[in-house]
Amino acid sequence: MTKIQRLAILSVLLLMVSLACVGKSTKARTFDNEDFSFTIPAGWKTMQEVWGDKAAEGQEYKSLGVYEIVTIQYPPYKGKGNIFFTVATSPLLEGQTLASRFDEAYADPLPEIRNASQQAFEQGGFSGYEIIYERPWGEPWWKFRDIWLERDGMIYVLSFHCSAGSFDSNADTFNQIVESFQFKE
Repeated sequence: MTKIQRLAILSVLLLMVSLACVGKSTKARTFDNEDFSFTIPAGWKTMQEVWGDKAAEGQEYKSLGVYEIVTIQYPPYKGKGNIFFTVATSPLLEGQTLASRFDEAYADPLPEIRNASQQAFEQGGFSGYEIIYERPWGEPWWKFRDIWLERDGMIYVLSFHCSAGSFDSNADTFNQIVESFQFKE
């Protein structure tokens, strides 16, 4: 086979792969519910879209005392997700403050956490608390970034997690999701 023939075959194969990918690409879109919205990045899907009725929405989120409303993941295939973003919520009980619930959630967590750093969170009119930490979930240790907000007596936790090794390289995506997050009037 000549060099030109090999190049022609390679070109045809690349064209076929490109055309196959076009049908599978997705655009960024908006997740909307009655209380908030945010932009789902291109290529991500909700757990409901990935898992159907087996999605975990509505369950307690990572033993933090809040309940999942929506989780999105990338890549969007069953059992293959390695980057996740979740919005979870819970009512703020009488006598509690956002600060006290935040402190309580991480005071003696199961499973344990390590390398935790906390700070106040302020962005675009939102204020609350932020914590970055590592925690095992399943076999590996994951790195989390949780932002706690309060609105009208409800706690909202915006939680991002992925492998510790890919956390920094995915920080921009998480920031874009958080920047797109809006409460509805």
